[in-house]
Amino acid sequence: MSASGRAAVSRGVLLRLREQLEFTKKGQELLKMKRDHLASETNKLLSKVAARERLDSRLMKAYECLKAAYLTLGYSGLESQASTVEKMDVRVRPKSIMGVIVPEVVIEKEAETSSLSSPSAYQAASELTGLMRELIELAEAESRIESIAYELMMTNRKVNALERVLIPGLMELIKYVEGRLEEESLEEFFRAKRVKQVIRGSE
Repeated sequence: MSASGRAAVSRGVLLRLREQLEFTKKGQELLKMKRDHLASETNKLLSKVAARERLDSRLMKAYECLKAAYLTLGYSGLESQASTVEKMDVRVRPKSIMGVIVPEVVIEKEAETSSLSSPSAYQAASELTGLMRELIELAEAESRIESIAYELMMTNRKVNALERVLIPGLMELIKYVEGRLEEESLEEFFRAKRVKQVIRGSE
């Protein structure tokens, strides 16, 4: 065996390979935990998105109320009524979920419709303001799902690459180095034994 071969297959190399395998397995476990957490978060968000159909029917009802107010007041009358409403104050800030930046919508002030004098306008505004919080939550959930789904896909690819390629490759390399070291150890043992025999024969 050449000197370079002896240097490539050594106990130091074996130790480093074992450390690398241990480090890789710990990384794999962390990625699995991240994947499971993201999957759990996605399932929670999907349950919110499932409410879309119920919200659609409520939106249609609110639209019918708005249409009735328009027919009663006309465009200018409805616009005049709408100008008295204190608007909802909403702020969007970033939030981190396992390293994934998603939007968090904070409603700082609800819309105030008590100033409306027209019954039809008030009814339409009441229907719409009652839906706004749920619509915002739905939009927030859909936006989060989009961001988390991409990260979940990338994390799953990394886990699969570690499980199917990197870890098996390291284990195979460790087995190879262990085998070579065992062969070298046996060679050294028999070489030492022959040397002893030669020494005894020359005495």
